[in-house]
Amino acid sequence: MKSLLGLDIGSHSIKMIEIGHAGNTKTLLAAGNIPTPLKALSSSLEADHRAVAQAIRQVMKETGAKSDSVVIALPESQVFTRVIEVPALSSRELASAINWEAEQYIPLPFDQVNFDYSILRDAKATGTDKMDVLLVACPKTLLEKYLTIIEYAELIPVAAETEIIATARALSRSVATVKGGVLLVSLGAQTTDLAILRNGVLAFTRSISAGGEALSRALVSGLDFNAHQAEEFKRTYGIEQDKLQGKIVAAVKPIMDTIVGEISRALSYYSEKHKEERIQTILLSGGTAKLPGMVVYMAQHVGMEVQLANPWVGMVKDARFNVLESEGPTFTVAAGLSLREP
Repeated sequence: MKSLLGLDIGSHSIKMIEIGHAGNTKTLLAAGNIPTPLKALSSSLEADHRAVAQAIRQVMKETGAKSDSVVIALPESQVFTRVIEVPALSSRELASAINWEAEQYIPLPFDQVNFDYSILRDAKATGTDKMDVLLVACPKTLLEKYLTIIEYAELIPVAAETEIIATARALSRSVATVKGGVLLVSLGAQTTDLAILRNGVLAFTRSISAGGEALSRALVSGLDFNAHQAEEFKRTYGIEQDKLQGKIVAAVKPIMDTIVGEISRALSYYSEKHKEERIQTILLSGGTAKLPGMVVYMAQHVGMEVQLANPWVGMVKDARFNVLESEGPTFTVAAGLSLREP
């Protein structure tokens, strides 16, 4: 059985999943997480990169992970991902035209990025004279940093993907029976990433600079907490209306308004483009999604069904992994990376 490691190196923690691939059977072989060395990802020092690599080796040892082939996630806040419409072209014509198309959307000079694209829907699938193409661009310096860390960890990089692409793959089986669109909302530490899957295929992506850290900062300024207190209160009480006389909810309301506003805009965009369809379900992933009261808050303010993400759907796993059932939102990106075909 071939297996792959999925490695989600976040600003707060490193999440690792190993999944075995045998045809259509996917088996969970290892799972774990470990704190990310403080400020190591924002550093350019070799010592900090080696510290991250050491943490990766440690979580592999603790979980018994065996594979040395790894797929890594690139932080959505530092990469560019967009679904664009282009005229119906042959593969050869698109290869010639895509650089000119991409330059209109990618905000960095082309010689400073690694760039790739993929056809999501051809003209036949869209039912128009246009095709949907996924653009992804990553600063070369960012990719080099992550590849250096992987080299120090003595692993073999198979691929690098954005977090939202990995999230979409991890949850594709959860939404396999849903006709039309599903909105994925990944609530991370630094960003909130949105993606719409239409019949299981990406149709829209967007990332905003508002996440768990912004909620903590709002508690620091709004309730005069120190950083440690803010983090503890956030994790304990979340955004439940009836806790602390509603003071926490009031303090974080500007951040939540921003997130809910972007969700509403994404839903409006989709309903305008696909007037015959309506998104009926939102799936929340990311560590911040697990805050007490988050699902209820989102459902009330967006006005539709909201569920926590479950990347374990259809996966074979031993009873020892039962403790992960409630940790699905945390491991969604890592699971999606490891589910990539070897």
